[in-house]
Amino acid sequence: MKQTIRLLLVDDHPFFSEGLANAIRPYNEFSVEAILQTIDEIVPAIKKFEPHILVLDINLTGHSSLALLPGLKKEFPLLKIMLLSMYMPADIRMQPEDELIDGYVVKNSGTDVLLKALEEISNGNRYFDPIIKKSNHHSNDNFSRKLKLSSRELEILELLRVGLSNKEIAQKLFLSELTVKTHRKNIMAKMDARNITDLLLKGS
Repeated sequence: MKQTIRLLLVDDHPFFSEGLANAIRPYNEFSVEAILQTIDEIVPAIKKFEPHILVLDINLTGHSSLALLPGLKKEFPLLKIMLLSMYMPADIRMQPEDELIDGYVVKNSGTDVLLKALEEISNGNRYFDPIIKKSNHHSNDNFSRKLKLSSRELEILELLRVGLSNKEIAQKLFLSELTVKTHRKNIMAKMDARNITDLLLKGS
């Protein structure tokens, strides 16, 4: 008898995740063990349910779940991870062949693509939504812009948000003020911000 594939679904929109679960439940080869909404729930749920596949949304209440991938793969080496997102890989500076993921499905694809991905991944293969190769689409919202920032730029953006000046940021990060100004200029360009007020609104 073929083993039932245990799934964990992670998405911060309950309406979407419940619809996703309902689309999967008629297929007996898969079992939806739990539906999660926050980053903090993921590791405890993996330990509790021991899923075969983690179906993971990238944008969880404005926070990227991508930073979790190295740790998840290290702590749970047998876990398969399928990203499910409205964003294309190019939007998040990720290559489809990234070794940290086993599959990537775009949210506006049909149930047939989702099920094909789950089937391929459960059989030890990798699967990437065919629409990825066909589309040159790039999202242009603030979340996708922030994903293009480097870790240093994200750090400086956060310090700008709490009101620190260029000089104060330089002292805190042990950088020159000129380096901070250069980072700030690059951040504004990537975030398509006209001025510091616009930048702080888009970075919030």
